[in-house]
Amino acid sequence: MLFFQKLENYKEYIIDILERNLDKHMIAVNIVKCFLKENNDSYIIYENRHKNELSLGLGKYIGFSFFSDKIQVVKNENIEEFAVNRLNDDIFNIFKKIHINDWRTYGIVNFSYAKNSFLDEKINEKLMDLFIPNIDIRIEKNRILIRYIEEFNNIVSTVKNCLSDAKKAKESIQENDRLELIKSIDEDYYKNIVSKATEEIKNNKYEKVILSRKINLEKRISFLDSYLEGRKYNNPARSYCMKIDNLEVIGFSPETVVEVDRDKIVYTFPLAGTRALTEDKELNKKLKDELLKDPKEIAEHAVSVKLAYEELEKVCYKDSVSVIQFMDVLERGTVQHLASRLKGKIKEGFNEWHAFTALFPAVTASGIPKKECIEAIYRLEKDERGLYSGGVLTYDKDGTLDVALVLRTAFQNEKETWVRVGAGIVKLSNPERELEETKEKVGSIINRLVYIDN
Repeated sequence: MLFFQKLENYKEYIIDILERNLDKHMIAVNIVKCFLKENNDSYIIYENRHKNELSLGLGKYIGFSFFSDKIQVVKNENIEEFAVNRLNDDIFNIFKKIHINDWRTYGIVNFSYAKNSFLDEKINEKLMDLFIPNIDIRIEKNRILIRYIEEFNNIVSTVKNCLSDAKKAKESIQENDRLELIKSIDEDYYKNIVSKATEEIKNNKYEKVILSRKINLEKRISFLDSYLEGRKYNNPARSYCMKIDNLEVIGFSPETVVEVDRDKIVYTFPLAGTRALTEDKELNKKLKDELLKDPKEIAEHAVSVKLAYEELEKVCYKDSVSVIQFMDVLERGTVQHLASRLKGKIKEGFNEWHAFTALFPAVTASGIPKKECIEAIYRLEKDERGLYSGGVLTYDKDGTLDVALVLRTAFQNEKETWVRVGAGIVKLSNPERELEETKEKVGSIINRLVYIDN
């Protein structure tokens, strides 16, 4: 069988950048632009700010598509299928069969993974789309590590040229009136579903639900330029820019769904509770103080932390689960959030994918309890979420897993360009305030988009 044959190992080359003052994001974008000149293939730029690492996966060497009942593996246009028995174990085991030194997998997980986990119905949608790249580049603090299986246009020379040819990115020029008009799309619809949700909460159907609205944009986006421009004005937990088949994505994620290190320590990072972040420092301080004293925001955050704690206990040793950061205020683009961080040690008999499934979808993108909230999301929202509130991830041979929550993100396919934005709804929610919160959040992404000239 093709999938189990011995596979080629990566060749490696290191470029020292210790004494150079370089814009790593510009380097990454220039490398991708060179790659795309000759390859209409998938790529991902993924920034892990915790590790101070920018990594690039260029071209699909092996592709993995995960469904509720099967896993498809594609290599050189040959496809093999494997039946799913227990999805967590099957994902883990399929990657154990890969014979490549120190591989890294890049990819996406759609919100439909939550539907598959919680709702008792057959899911025909793709749950995850991952790939081991042909070229794997890590831009670190002191060096660039280039790893490749099949040579592409002398990739080492291409990277060296990108270091000396860092052209300035296009800057976005936005009209405030136009931005406000975009932010107001479907506002009556959104206030209506918020009102419906608050009534359901008062009737004890659930405690909290995150509801979102889709905002279609009238122009096409230059995604690589938008990534550079947006990254200058955002300070995300993770950032990403990618093309997976026919879907283009850029995002500045405020939090991670799950992080697992090589020692099987798992972390999660709920953010809930929001106020605007402006250019006025005094106003920001006032809003921060207001956020820390607002009963609605504090209650919303506390129940999110409580659920994350309970979910960790399902897959971790109970005495290892702890809250290591509680209700700090973090700045994320055009908003500031209440933030907490939890960790635990994965117990015997469980792996990193059990931890992922226990925590996915993020409580801050679904609600409490999750099953009832996922049902409500599919019932109240008029558009399918797709990748929104799902994850962008890297997964390494040593079991390290890093999954960014897909928020503050723009999407584009052959037909349309859009963003999506939501807010957490609880019993005390006011539809006008929740609508305003979505406008504050969406500014993090739409204020800095670079549009393609017609």
